[in-house]
Amino acid sequence: MEHFIKSRLIDTALKIEFDKTHTNAESYALEFNKLTQNDEDPIGEWLRLMRAKKGNLEGDNVVILELLVEIYRKIESLESKIEGSTKDYVPLGEKAIINTIGHGCFALLDTKLSENILYYGRIELPTFPTRIVPVYFVYHSGLAWIEQIHARDEIEWDSYVAGKERALIRSLKLNKKASNDQ
Repeated sequence: MEHFIKSRLIDTALKIEFDKTHTNAESYALEFNKLTQNDEDPIGEWLRLMRAKKGNLEGDNVVILELLVEIYRKIESLESKIEGSTKDYVPLGEKAIINTIGHGCFALLDTKLSENILYYGRIELPTFPTRIVPVYFVYHSGLAWIEQIHARDEIEWDSYVAGKERALIRSLKLNKKASNDQ
């Protein structure tokens, strides 16, 4: 619990499913590793390999390539729905809304969590593309502190938090300017 530092907290609304780790620790560990190993699609893996091989892809091609990859993912998703197959996740006992986030922590709306118990959860992060981020967290002092998250997911999480912080700062500046103009 040595990482309990102050984090700027930002309002948001994210979906999370979670459960105490001891209820199904082995299945949670397998899913945690599986969710980020291949990012659940071969085209995304191919794109990562191309970036690793050639460095950052250049200019406008990157945007077009990202959009084509996302279109491919959408087509795959529609195909799965038509065929009736869905992604199977390990069932988790609780669902909630994350109403506040920070770097390495979050708060849940109307949920009773036990102090200092390890939980496993899946957070739906509204990035492009939307990601399911598996995390292990511990509830302490009114916040859920992320204990374990994959490196790539942590980068996405921190980028999302920073984006929400920037939006809040812009909003505060606009409100201040509007009140000064009156």
